[in-house]
Amino acid sequence: MQNKRIVELDALRGIAAVSVVLFHYLYRFNELYGHKDLPVNWIEFGQYGVQLFFIISGFVIYWTINNTKKPADFIVSRFSRLYPVYWASIIVTFFSVGYFGLEGRDVSTKDALINLIMFQDYFNVSHVDGVYWTLTVELTFYFWIFSLSLFNLLKKVEYLCVPVILLGILHYSGGYELPSWFIKALLIKHLPFFVVGICFYKIVNGLHDKFSIPIILLCLFESGVIHGFSKIGLFASFFIVFYLAVSGRLPFLANKFLIYLGVISYPLYLIHQNIGYIIINKFYEYNYPALLGVFTAILFSILIATLLMKLIEQPLLSLIRSIYKKPKIQIYANKISNIR
Repeated sequence: MQNKRIVELDALRGIAAVSVVLFHYLYRFNELYGHKDLPVNWIEFGQYGVQLFFIISGFVIYWTINNTKKPADFIVSRFSRLYPVYWASIIVTFFSVGYFGLEGRDVSTKDALINLIMFQDYFNVSHVDGVYWTLTVELTFYFWIFSLSLFNLLKKVEYLCVPVILLGILHYSGGYELPSWFIKALLIKHLPFFVVGICFYKIVNGLHDKFSIPIILLCLFESGVIHGFSKIGLFASFFIVFYLAVSGRLPFLANKFLIYLGVISYPLYLIHQNIGYIIINKFYEYNYPALLGVFTAILFSILIATLLMKLIEQPLLSLIRSIYKKPKIQIYANKISNIR
């Protein structure tokens, strides 16, 4: 069983985050506000960095929950990792948009407060930053994985997901219309990428069986049904690169810069979009070169992400986990585990 940190995963996180950042600053900005004389179509594929994040999450979360002794361990691990820096990012983004203004991106104070729970999507509440929709997806995946672990069903998780994947193929191919709440609750659109991550975890750790590869191929097929079969080559390359990376066959990924981008990838993802749009718009407003605006937005987002990582994410993660490890807290955690 693999227990050591895989630095290639950090590198892949960094690559995924940067691809999403470039997509937003070039292609998506052009759709929303318009770029002048900047080539943007080449980075359209950057939006699929999100799907790479989902594959990574499938791998890492399955790995994490298999190595936690108590249910509370998993909850505290995920809470300390996700929420503190997310809350900080909401505050920074909300006040930045409120002060500088950004057309179509402002939300009410009430909606911003609801955003703090991270699953505001289920209440049809606007996101403080558009990228936050993926966090609801991640939390939903955590919920199902956690629930399956409580019933000792983790070993067969990919098999339990197959009927859902088949329903997704049926829905997105036009065979049957599923209710929107059902699609959201069962992650119909995103589940194949999480499942692929789980399957690769099993493969690299010798826990797979003869159906692991067919399930990966089924997930690839569903990704084509959902996103268009022209994207199958892209997703297949994701799968191959991911497998090669986590099995130690891509040593060039153990690069300090890529690993650093991976370390700040979560705060970078959280903070970049609206603040970057504000910066680029300001460069247009003062007739500065657009490309310089994009470059400045990238550097500024990396700087803010670094500060959030060093001042919020890492210190509070350590603080929360150290408090949780105190004997009195552990007594309560053990009592909850015994109820299971």
